Amino acid sequence: MSSKKDENNDKSMVLSEEDIQKLIKSPFDKKIDITKKIAEYYKSGGFDEEQMITAARIFGTLVKDTEVEIRKTLAEAIKDNSEIPHEIIMSLAQDVQEVSLPVLEFSEVLTDVDLIEIVHSSQDTEKQKSISKRYDVSEDVTDALVETHNDQVVDSLLHNETAHVSEEAYTHIVEEFKDNEHVMEAMVERESLPVSVIENLAHTISNSIYAGLADRHPEAFSRMDNVIKKSRDMATMKVIGLRSSDAEYYQFTQLMEKLKISDELAPIYALCMANMNIFEVKIARMTQTPVLNVRTLLDDSSNKGFKVLYDRASLPEGLYYASAVLINALRKLNEKYPKNTDHDKKEIAGHLELKIYEMVPDTNEVPNLDYILSLVSHYAVTD
Repeated sequence: MSSKKDENNDKSMVLSEEDIQKLIKSPFDKKIDITKKIAEYYKSGGFDEEQMITAARIFGTLVKDTEVEIRKTLAEAIKDNSEIPHEIIMSLAQDVQEVSLPVLEFSEVLTDVDLIEIVHSSQDTEKQKSISKRYDVSEDVTDALVETHNDQVVDSLLHNETAHVSEEAYTHIVEEFKDNEHVMEAMVERESLPVSVIENLAHTISNSIYAGLADRHPEAFSRMDNVIKKSRDMATMKVIGLRSSDAEYYQFTQLMEKLKISDELAPIYALCMANMNIFEVKIARMTQTPVLNVRTLLDDSSNKGFKVLYDRASLPEGLYYASAVLINALRKLNEKYPKNTDHDKKEIAGHLELKIYEMVPDTNEVPNLDYILSLVSHYAVTD
């Protein structure tokens, strides 16, 4: 049975200059055991202030030990100790792989500046990967890791859900690694991605990689599709104009195909862009009805003609009432912005949004009107 005196001895460890010299001269196995014990006491607060200083001096001696195993033991022992002096941690972080990797991945003593410096100065993939695995990696460190242009490092980073990745960094990754299935797979599996990145990912990677990833990760791709459908980023929409020439129609159609917007939604997108002419041409071609007849039917303020065209074109049933509000608002705007003249499209879309709110103060009264407004709003604020 342990005595009180034994317990007190376990809680404290007296260190002196003599201890340092003995440690240096100790046999290999003994030195490893002493290193571990000193690190444990240091972490648990078993030393007084003077002994803490002495222990730090011992660590400073150990980081210069010629035996890699000794330095590796020290690194493992103090990797998660936030009280270790910065210069000791930096020395270990810049050591060989066996010594540096635990510190690079776990030490909280290392600052973002330290980590970025190591990423930039080291060509060691394993060191960069260790940094990529750290908890709560900042965007600045993430940017440095992406700038390595190393697929293994980027893949490791994307597998770290706690890493903060900027939208710009995601874009760079997609552009550079669009043909790398492992990197794209890691991106697809991330829990959260900006909508613009999801769209870029979906439209940039090759069809074969897209199909392969979709087969292996159906839940992730289903999530991506839902985000795209509900929050379509209108930033990629270009100013097409208000004239309905064949060239303009073709340009609009190509854009819809690029954004993977279905035929049944494309006419509604045209309305959200305040482009009545494109809507008329699209409906005319979908229903095999002359454009002049379509315009006549759409001029009917009762929306009976609009309903006939809407049903015949097989547009989404759930969006009819919201689309009817949208086209009513466009009719009212025609007095200020005649549809056969050119005007600032953002200005028109902005007035369209206000007109809808003026007509329907409580948007919850009309099914899916919030979705229509989100598309109008996107176009209204897009350069």
